[in-house]
Amino acid sequence: MARLLNFFQINSLTAKIEKIKKGDTAEREKMIEDYIPFIIKTVSDKLNKYIESENSEEFSVGIEAFNEVIDKYEASRGSFIGFAEIVIKNRVTDYLRKNSKHRKNIPISQFEEDENGKLQKHFAVEDFTESFAMKTEIQELEDVLKDFKITFYDLVQEAPKHMDTRANGIRIAKYISESKELKEELFRKKSLPSKKLINALDSTAKILKRSRKFIIATVIILDRDLEKLRNYIESTKGGAEGGL
Repeated sequence: MARLLNFFQINSLTAKIEKIKKGDTAEREKMIEDYIPFIIKTVSDKLNKYIESENSEEFSVGIEAFNEVIDKYEASRGSFIGFAEIVIKNRVTDYLRKNSKHRKNIPISQFEEDENGKLQKHFAVEDFTESFAMKTEIQELEDVLKDFKITFYDLVQEAPKHMDTRANGIRIAKYISESKELKEELFRKKSLPSKKLINALDSTAKILKRSRKFIIATVIILDRDLEKLRNYIESTKGGAEGGL
């Protein structure tokens, strides 16, 4: 995770959206431009065919929907990517209902002409969207960590170096996330329920103190709809090298 955090040191998504809502048109245009590959992929998935950004009414619908997402998004809605995907697909559905000329299946000839170029572009969009989704989730994680007065720098510096320590931290975080009482206490007090964890997991105050920030970050990822990061944690077995 340290490598991911170092790579994705970017401005807060919430801060960007707040600037846009206050009338920063340049920031809005930049954000839309950054998310164009995501918009193309989302619309393409809905249509079951790859679309181009030029001369595509469906793409225009996607852009309008993304503008709506920016205006309506609040952190309480969860994942920005997830919210945007729902809104864009809903607006495309509305458009299709009004447009009886829409063709659901992509003609074979469309792949035959310049097949390699279009397929390569399609897979490039897939790769970009995967990376962008991870960026967005890390931005959301950053926002929540601020409430705990934890920075990404803290995580990078204090993340467990040994596999066993890392695996134990994930085990503790999972235990907290699966307990309504412990999780509520964590988010209310902004600190680990150390005494309860020591009794329940036969842990020690030293272990909890040493891995505190790592455990809290992992609980946040597990608790929120941060699918990419959550999958990254769930796939980590024994704190394997390179994992969270």
